[in-house]
Amino acid sequence: MKTIVTTLALALCAATGVTAQMKSAAPAPGADSVLLSETTDGDYIVRRYLVRSSGDADFTMHYRISLATLDTSLGGNPKQLGDLNAFLSGLVGDTLRKVQSVTITGYSSPDGPVQLNEKLAAQRAQDFKAYADSKYGLSKRYTVRVNSVAEDWKMCRTLVAQSQIPDRTAVLQIIDGTQTPEQKELALEKLPAAWNYMKANILPPLRRVEVMIVYADGNIVEQRTLKPKPAPAPAPAPAPETYEVVDETITGVIVEMPESKKEMREEHRTAAREAKQDATMTRREAREAARIAKRDAREAKKIERRSARAAEKMAKKEAKAAKKAAKAMQKNEKDLEKM
Repeated sequence: MKTIVTTLALALCAATGVTAQMKSAAPAPGADSVLLSETTDGDYIVRRYLVRSSGDADFTMHYRISLATLDTSLGGNPKQLGDLNAFLSGLVGDTLRKVQSVTITGYSSPDGPVQLNEKLAAQRAQDFKAYADSKYGLSKRYTVRVNSVAEDWKMCRTLVAQSQIPDRTAVLQIIDGTQTPEQKELALEKLPAAWNYMKANILPPLRRVEVMIVYADGNIVEQRTLKPKPAPAPAPAPAPETYEVVDETITGVIVEMPESKKEMREEHRTAAREAKQDATMTRREAREAARIAKRDAREAKKIERRSARAAEKMAKKEAKAAKKAAKAMQKNEKDLEKM
C-alpha cells in the first residue's frame, strides 16, 4: 500500500521524482563505509571506500484506462522519463556504482473484468520493458525482472480512507464486504458522486508501471583530496663558538684560543659564508612554498568555478523540469476532467 499512496501523491501533485538518485561527486565516508586503500596521485590523496549499503531508485509511469501502450506525455510521465534517462546516463559513466537488478512491475486498477485486468497489468510491464530496451538497452546492461499485479478493491482501500471522497463510509463498507469484485464495482456505481470521484482521482494512478533499480551491496567509491603542504623549515640556528679543551685542573678549564688575528678573520669569513648560504636556502624554500600555495589557490578556484557551473546547470535543469511538471499536471487535470 505504501507504493500506491506514493503513486497517488505523484498523480495529484506531479512533483514526485526519484526516491534516491546518485550524484556525480563521491559520497563522504560514513559509519557504513570501510577504508580499503590510501594512495597518492600527484597533489591528491586518493582513498577508496567500501560502502556497505546504499539507497535504491524507483520510477513510476502511468497508463491510460484499458491501454497497455505507454503515452510519454500523460500526467507526470515526461518528468519521470526524464529522471530515468538522466539516472541511467549517470550510471553509464560511473564505473564504481553497481546495479544488482532492475524490476519492472505492471499494475492495473480494479475496475473492469478481473481477467482483463490481469492481462493489462502483464502487457503494461512487457510494453515498458520493450520501451526501455529500445531506448536504453536495459536488458543488455542489467538483470531485468518483469512482474505484474492486478489490484483488487482492497488494494485501494487506503487511498479511499485518506481521500475526500463523497459517501466515504458507504464506499469503505462496500470495499470491506464479501461480494465478488464485479459485485463491488456494481455497488459502487450506484453511488454516482463517489464513483465519479474514484474514476477521476483514485483509479487512474493505479494504472501504472513501476521500475525499481536495486544497487548491489559493497559498492566501492573513491574520494580525492588535496595533500596538505608542509610549512617551510625554520632557518638553522647559528653555530656556537667552538673551543678545544687542552688541560683541566681543579681550579678551572683552560682553552686554546686562536693563535693569530689571521685565523680569527678566517673563522669569521667562514661563518659569514655559511650564514649567507643558510639565508639563500631559506629564501629559496620560501619562494618554493609561495609557488606551491599559488598553484593550490589556482586549483581551488578552478574547482570552485566548476562546482558553481555544475550547480547553476543543475538549478536550471530542475527549474525546467519543474516547469514541465507543472504543464504536465495541468494537462493531466484536463485529461482527468474529460474522463
